[in-house]
Amino acid sequence: MRGFTSSEQRAVLFLLATFGLGILVWWYRAGQPPPEINPAELAAFENFLRASARDSSHAPAHEPTLRLGRIDLNTATYNDLVRLPGIGPVMAKRIIDFRAANGAFKRLQDLRQVKGIGAKTYEKLAPLLVVK
Repeated sequence: MRGFTSSEQRAVLFLLATFGLGILVWWYRAGQPPPEINPAELAAFENFLRASARDSSHAPAHEPTLRLGRIDLNTATYNDLVRLPGIGPVMAKRIIDFRAANGAFKRLQDLRQVKGIGAKTYEKLAPLLVVK
């Protein structure tokens, strides 16, 4: 490396070595499987986001701030159901009671049989739910 002083040469070599090491780390991590998410930590994070949304004037408090997929109506817990838009504590209890009295939901449309679930509420919920 002609034209550079010895300290400049060391600086250039240090930068090249750092860049090369970064490329090797990136290449190694690209081949690794994604980390597993602990459900308890995810729930705590969702609770934190919901609490932050309530404190913020930008997001309404009644809507969940994080959606990770569709919820199975037959295995959904009370807390899962309460997070859905238009479903409060009373409606979540009605859904669980209906499921306990009548067995598992066979089709998603069976949700309409729960007292208080009308056409508009069903239309909001249908994209968020699944029956397995």
